[in-house]
Amino acid sequence: MPGFEQAPGFEPEQRPRPRVYITTRSGGRQNFCVRTCDGRFFPLPRVSEAADIKACEAACPAAEVKLYSGSDIDSARTEAGETYKTLANAFRFQREMVPQCACSAGASTGLSPIAIEDDMTLRTGDIIAADDGFKIAAISSGQKRSVLFRPLPKAKAQALGLARFSSR
Repeated sequence: MPGFEQAPGFEPEQRPRPRVYITTRSGGRQNFCVRTCDGRFFPLPRVSEAADIKACEAACPAAEVKLYSGSDIDSARTEAGETYKTLANAFRFQREMVPQCACSAGASTGLSPIAIEDDMTLRTGDIIAADDGFKIAAISSGQKRSVLFRPLPKAKAQALGLARFSSR
């Protein structure tokens, strides 16, 4: 993204950020619908085993999904006892975008089209994949929120285990 410069006084942390997991407030069991092609997961309300599986399939009809249940994704298991961590593509969505892995048949990826600058979940230090490489976000708040990106050096991207996505 040409034209973006480093925000004044912005220096991202040098260590990787910890993963954030979805947990229930009560510490009870939560359902997670998991796309097997990239490991992306999202919570589902618990109703009954049969209804929960159908809800998971309905939420992501164009991809193979599995239903996991647990207090968090690390402890979540399928009805057969398989843990999320043993899924071949567990957390793959955090490292790369997987071509042809989407919940809707018309999408090439499983993401909704939204301008990255409008993504209110974006935080300072987040790394995004752009057409010309990885970028580090810098968010400034005030009367108007502004987002700046600076390039992530290739060596640092490789050290973090980031892979380039390419449809070519």
